[in-house]
Amino acid sequence: MHAEIIAVGDELSSGQRLDTNSQWLSQRLGDLGILVTRHTTIGDHLDLNVSTLQEAAARSQIVVITGGLGPTLDDLTREAMAQAFDRPLELDSASLEHIERLFARRGRPMPERNKVQALFPSGTVVIPNPHGSAPGIDLSVEYRGNAARLFAFPGVPAEMKQMWDESVQGRIESMIGSSRGSLFFRSVKLFGLGESDVEARVPTLIARDRYPMVGITVSQATITLRIAGRAQSSKEFEKLIQPTLDEIHSNLGDIIFGYDEDEVQDALLRGLVNSQQSLACVEIGGNWIQSAMQEVNGASENSLAFLGGVFLGNHDTARQWCASESTTETRNDDDYLLKLAEQARRQFSASIGLAVAGYPSQSQISSQPPGTAFQFTFAVSSVDPRLDGKLDQRSMGGHPEVLNPRAAKSAMDWLRRMLVSSS
Repeated sequence: MHAEIIAVGDELSSGQRLDTNSQWLSQRLGDLGILVTRHTTIGDHLDLNVSTLQEAAARSQIVVITGGLGPTLDDLTREAMAQAFDRPLELDSASLEHIERLFARRGRPMPERNKVQALFPSGTVVIPNPHGSAPGIDLSVEYRGNAARLFAFPGVPAEMKQMWDESVQGRIESMIGSSRGSLFFRSVKLFGLGESDVEARVPTLIARDRYPMVGITVSQATITLRIAGRAQSSKEFEKLIQPTLDEIHSNLGDIIFGYDEDEVQDALLRGLVNSQQSLACVEIGGNWIQSAMQEVNGASENSLAFLGGVFLGNHDTARQWCASESTTETRNDDDYLLKLAEQARRQFSASIGLAVAGYPSQSQISSQPPGTAFQFTFAVSSVDPRLDGKLDQRSMGGHPEVLNPRAAKSAMDWLRRMLVSSS
């Protein structure tokens, strides 16, 4: 059984307001084990509403519509549903009484135009709206050989959510029965390879006819493998996906850093805690690591794992800081970066100091041809001799909004891996 969601309103299609209703409804449908295959956003145009409803009813078993049930002339959902499926609008007296009582309780006369909210396509089962003047529409239709059930809600999120919880969820559960189970998800987080390289390692994993289903997404160089499957319980789901997890670990184990909501900084923090280490960092040209680690460190009970960071604007400033804090001269660039790492470690009384150099400014990036690679260097100073004196150099290119965060993640992941290998 597939579902799709249609959000109606010029304010949504023009970008003036963000459609959060569709996200919420997709999650609720997923909880019931129903796969949402499409989101559509349309403006307040009758012909477009009619054709969109017809197309949805021809291909999906459940269609959920939000918006367009108000009393004004640009609220077209009820009229579009009536026209699309040849279901003339009919007055529902109980709904009209509810709307009249609602205005009376508020001490206001009901405008004549609000009577339109008590009109429903013939065959509608009304969805009560306890706190609003726009009852919802529950309409079953046959269109182009497909049986579809349409649920139309007002666009006000609070009203829509209450109507879903009190009425619609139970109706859908009755439709599908209890045997299908709920839709569960597990995300595996990867860093260190490109999307195509990941898919090359597991070529059959992303196949669309595979079950459990596995999708792949990328955000700022972090790759997420999202496993989805239906089960009666989380324990049953874990059993269902275990072969898939085994395949992922067998082929991608070296680049897996976490699961679900994990980010690279979460994995690094865990590595520090597990190895009983503490970290300070120094970054030249940006403070990406410091910001990321402070955020995750502040949300953790292990607030002593990341002790702080130093941001230095450029190499001249960094060399001055290095010279002012060090009793020995630096002989070369590698020595200088290791000294920076050591000084950060000592300044914060940490067991590990991490230095990162090479973040280009936005003007430096924009002055180079697209795809230009920049050189980054990472250095570690540590009281642990297995980590002390480590250096790594990376050549990286990419979109200006992604390049520096990717470099910071690379440095954190590099250190994370060293902590794992030394434990």
